[in-house]
This record gives sequence, C-alpha cells and structure tokens, in this order.
Amino acid sequence: MGKSNLKQILSSINSFEDYEQFKLNIDVLKDLVNKIIDDYQLSEEPLVFLEGTNIVFAHGKNRIIKIFPPVHKDHFTHEVLVMHQLYNKLSVNTPKIEFEGEIEGWPFIIMSRLDGTLLEGLWEKIDHNNKMVLIREVGSLIREVHSLPTNGLEVIDCHWEQFISKQKLQCLEHHRSMQLPEKLLQQIPKYLESMDLPKIKNPVILTGEYTPMNLLVSETSGIWYISGMIDFGDSVLGMPEYDLLGPGAFLIQGDKQLLKEFLKSYGYSTESMTPTLSRQFTILMLLHRYSNLNVQVRIKDWKSNVNSMEDLENLVWGF
Repeated sequence: MGKSNLKQILSSINSFEDYEQFKLNIDVLKDLVNKIIDDYQLSEEPLVFLEGTNIVFAHGKNRIIKIFPPVHKDHFTHEVLVMHQLYNKLSVNTPKIEFEGEIEGWPFIIMSRLDGTLLEGLWEKIDHNNKMVLIREVGSLIREVHSLPTNGLEVIDCHWEQFISKQKLQCLEHHRSMQLPEKLLQQIPKYLESMDLPKIKNPVILTGEYTPMNLLVSETSGIWYISGMIDFGDSVLGMPEYDLLGPGAFLIQGDKQLLKEFLKSYGYSTESMTPTLSRQFTILMLLHRYSNLNVQVRIKDWKSNVNSMEDLENLVWGF
C-alpha cells in the first residue's frame, strides 16, 4: 500500500467504532507496522499479530511494536510514563522502551519482548501448592510497585475522590449494561451506601494489570514463578486496594487460603482481614471502571449461589 493511501485510511478513523473496524483489516495493520519498521531501519523479522486493545505485533523473538490510535492516545502517555518508572526497579522484568514515536498522528512504542509464558490459560492447570507460590509473588510484586515514588506521574493521577464519585453515579447503569442479574442490580444502590471508602493520603501507581493476561511466568525445577509483567496503558494514581481486585477475582476465585496468603504477602496482618475489608473490596469491585462480574468472577456457577450482594461479598472476599 502506498504511503498516501495509508495516510488517508488513518486520517479517516475518528471514533472507537471506526477503530474497531480498522483492527479487523490485518493487511492494513501490517502495512502500518512495516512502515514503522522501515522508518527505524529495523531488521527483517517475522511479524505476529497479538490480541489487545491497541495494535500489538511481535517483531521476531526480541521485540514488540505497539501502536495506539488517536482515540487511545492517553493509553500511550500512561504506558510510556509508567514503563520508564518501573524499568529495572522490580523483582520481575518489565519491557524496555527502545523507541517511541508517531506515525500520521498515531503514537507507537518499540519495546523489548519479555521471555516467559502468559499465566492466562496456565493457571487452571497449576496445582494448588504452586498457586500458593505464585499468589505470594503477586502480592509482593504489587507491594513493590506501590512503594515506588510517583514523582513526574501527576498527569496520570485519576483524582481519586472525583473518580469514585463518578463511578458511583454510573454504577447501576453500567452493571445493567453488563447484564448482571436483576436481583443483584436492585441491591447495588443500598449496598454502595452501606460504607464510605476510606480517604487516601498518598495515591500509588495502579497498573490495574495484575491479571493472568498480563503476568508472565517461567518454570524452574517444575515450579512456575512470576518472571515478568506487561501492559501499562491503563495505569493511574489512586487507592492501593484498587490494584488488589484483579488477582482477587481472576486468580483467587473464592479460595480463602489463596486470598489470605495474597493479602499477607502484600502486607496485611491477619487481624486486618475483617468484614470491613471484605466490603471495601466488593464495593471497589463494583466501581471498577472495567467491572464485568460475569467475566471477572471466575467461580463456577457463582450466580446460582448468590442471591444478595452480601453473598457475593462472602463468596469472593469473605474471610
């Protein structure tokens, strides 16, 4: 495809709907990434399209090229800032930015590709003892990230109090659109009013990505360990507990032993694991900007066993 034709196509994408349609045209996506490869005189390597919100290609074994449409430009800004902030500061690997740039108004990052296997698809096959090892590592990893300074990251501050107020206003309609059972929908307003979330003094880096889709593991002597973490486009500054939701829903899946080990490794004492904390987590889970309990509560037949918000709280977070 000619340069002018590619420019014309890119300039015609002005909405999320346009972009979703554009992503279906793999030939044009390859033209776009090949233009970047040519511009940066990168070596010729096999290209593999990877699923994601943005356009992601593996360029050979050692490099990832990630392209952001203008409608997701904030993802690019947040990802670059947080990747720089995390690189070489954690006990696990995060990608190194090689180049960042823009093509026809579409920002992109050329970064290192991490070794390891995505935890998604593997977690269910791992025995419980190994899950205990991994969940402790996830808790410790989140604590590491939350202990890092936030200097220079003011642009990604979500202004927590305003964010939560907005989420509360939208909560009921959001979960109705996610087809949450009506019996639970009716209880949401009263449940949200049952407790005020604590104020935060110092917002921390929230990646929101401690899920099996963004954690890489490696096997040593028959045991899987966390080796890397990817994808920081949704990062913001906010309340620490918000980052504990992903592991709680996607990995712990109602297993109380895993839950307690996870929270202990993050830094909670046994005494602090109270019904109050369970309710805080459940309210945050409802208010999460990507909350979709039908997908995220990975507990078999959970809707058949939940008739109230209190049932849901006890199933997922109860101690």
